[in-house]
Amino acid sequence: MKSKVQYFMHYAREFGYGNALIFSLFKLFPRFFVLLHHRVNAGTNNVWPEMATVDPIVSANAVLDYKPWAEYGGALIPAASGDKRPTFIWFVPDWSNVWGGGHYTLFRFANHFAKYDTKNIIFIYNNERHNSSRQLQNELKRALPGCLLEVIIDPALLPACAGAIATTWQSAYNVRAFPFAREKFYFMQDYESQFYAYGTASMQANATYGFGFTGITGGGWLKQCYESHGGRARNYLFAADRNIFYPAAGKTMVRKTVSRLFFYGRPSTERRCFDLGMASLKKIARHFPEVEIVIAGLDLKARPPFPATLLGNMTLKDTGDLYRTCDVGMAFSGTNLSYLPVELMACGVPVISNNGPQVEWFCRHGVNAYLADPTPQAVLEAFTALYHDRLLRQKLADGGLATMEHLDWESQMAGIYEYVTANIG
Repeated sequence: MKSKVQYFMHYAREFGYGNALIFSLFKLFPRFFVLLHHRVNAGTNNVWPEMATVDPIVSANAVLDYKPWAEYGGALIPAASGDKRPTFIWFVPDWSNVWGGGHYTLFRFANHFAKYDTKNIIFIYNNERHNSSRQLQNELKRALPGCLLEVIIDPALLPACAGAIATTWQSAYNVRAFPFAREKFYFMQDYESQFYAYGTASMQANATYGFGFTGITGGGWLKQCYESHGGRARNYLFAADRNIFYPAAGKTMVRKTVSRLFFYGRPSTERRCFDLGMASLKKIARHFPEVEIVIAGLDLKARPPFPATLLGNMTLKDTGDLYRTCDVGMAFSGTNLSYLPVELMACGVPVISNNGPQVEWFCRHGVNAYLADPTPQAVLEAFTALYHDRLLRQKLADGGLATMEHLDWESQMAGIYEYVTANIG
């Protein structure tokens, strides 16, 4: 008993009493955490490693398989539709935040397709929360100006279509089974097999890149990744909504001093390197205590070990106003580049990010961003260089604005629509 108390105290000192208490409860009541796991991860393929030891069924149920459309709840014949327009069905995962970068990009593209007199259906392939599509439909209408999309949650209601579009590796298994599409596409926003340690989920994700779907990728690095599996793809370039992301009025020059640093902090998304950010900010705060550190991206449950302004999960519309108040922006990407550096550039904010091909297809060191090795010391050195060198900050801000000057979503979406229609037999 004494050794267990000592272990608890050691764990608490290192990780905090809250984490120590949760860990202790898990050890005492493992079956309760199995039920919690089912609840939290409903509709996903995520498995907490410890859960497999408590309930092996959890692990087995997370493995996808090749199966006929009827086993997904689909009908043997397509739903009748009197609509003669070409139809596109986007197989999209359920969402908790309609403004999330990946989801909002899909909705933006689908709604653009609808402007060409086509019908576009958002099908929630992993629905386990909704009895009706009304809530999701209303969220889309509030978030997307001039929304022309229809939400369906029942696979038996899907009609035949010109194009079925997978948007995640899990959805690719549904699209593979869907028998009523003239052509199948893969809208790939990240190299999802890299989201996991190399095992079942990683291999199953990689397998989808060989399903033979026509690829659409976010950026050139992903195009290379997709085509390395034998497929073919066209990529679009990242743009920013010019109604939201633009430089401060009349301010083409960076401020004389650095007083505010923004960090995109999203601990739930491992590829955004929250831990690297926290370790780096701890160093920056120690060396530059006068600089306000602002963190947004997700509501943090605990204060970081340094003074910071926590803004949590923000709507897309609010982020542009925030970025324009910041002197430097910091966002990391372990896999494909996030939209944060792009949107910061559009606001005239110098960007710090990590190096690597997944970032360098868009961010160029010393031209439109400062790219550092993924270590806290290297990030501190990057910030130090920008802090002390106004001319360097100006160069990167100008380079970012020049990069974004000729990029807009309308032209990127129009190019993808032409590509899609050209590939429908």
